[in-house]
Amino acid sequence: MGKISVIIPTHNRADILPRAIKSIQDQTRPVDEIIVVSDGSTDNTEEVVRKLADKDSRIRLIAYHPGHNGNYARNKGLEAATGEFIAFLDDDDEWLPKKTELQMRIFEREPDVGLVYASQNCIYSDTGITYQTQPMYRGDLSKRIFIRGEMGTPSQVMVRRSVLDQTGPFDLELGALQDYDLWIRCCLVTKVDFVPEPCINYYNSTSTNQVSANTEKYIHARLYIREKYRNEIAKFGKEFEKKIDTLVENRIAERCLRNGQRKDARSHALKAWKIQHTKVSVMLVIASLFPYAAVVKMRSMIKSRSLYWRIKKMWS
Repeated sequence: MGKISVIIPTHNRADILPRAIKSIQDQTRPVDEIIVVSDGSTDNTEEVVRKLADKDSRIRLIAYHPGHNGNYARNKGLEAATGEFIAFLDDDDEWLPKKTELQMRIFEREPDVGLVYASQNCIYSDTGITYQTQPMYRGDLSKRIFIRGEMGTPSQVMVRRSVLDQTGPFDLELGALQDYDLWIRCCLVTKVDFVPEPCINYYNSTSTNQVSANTEKYIHARLYIREKYRNEIAKFGKEFEKKIDTLVENRIAERCLRNGQRKDARSHALKAWKIQHTKVSVMLVIASLFPYAAVVKMRSMIKSRSLYWRIKKMWS
């Protein structure tokens, strides 16, 4: 059985970081090293990690100042990791006990699979709303990955180190979507599989007090990725390119909606509609008429019903 390295980037989360670490320690298939990368923390994060490391020799601390960002920290962790399999966990999330066992079971059964992602519970702690993501696609996703960011967050993914040696680390030129960019590169070189049951508790919020600069970073990242993989996308033909350009505008509309910029969300959804008429654009225009919390509640209700699969297909 291969060695597993887990990388946790953290910044000033000394209060909740132990929960994340404990969720790794509680795995039914133990991991071999836990690399905590403190990205310029100014609280007692480093002291907390050192105390935990005194009781668990698998825990390693990397700390530096000043801080950069989470993906810089992940890359630092990748440089230090010695495992054949690499997993990530954000400091405010937690793994469920069988995550590594279920993912490794697939790796051991499918030697040509280089990346395994898992379903997760999305928990909106400020509203009490919870829903489960539903993985649907496996195999060769070298085309599909441009349509949807199948893998989700870094906390959902485990990947063979040999694949990362081919793709390179997270792209620090991106101010957002660095994980999606890495998943694209992984899908271009390896097959993918998934664990259908939830393996992560992903904590989120419906709060829209994010600054507009976050939206600008997201827009830049979407356009940057579109240009970065222009040649790969073009291989699939003009209609596919048109589909991707529509998707880019719809995704930007979704982010604007999440950040409370409902007018901008409507503008981008209408721009997407002009490129290609889709139901998604219409739904986004309608959604822009309501607060994001109401949209999240509606989505969770849909996903809890049998209509979910039909609507999921429609949005694909």
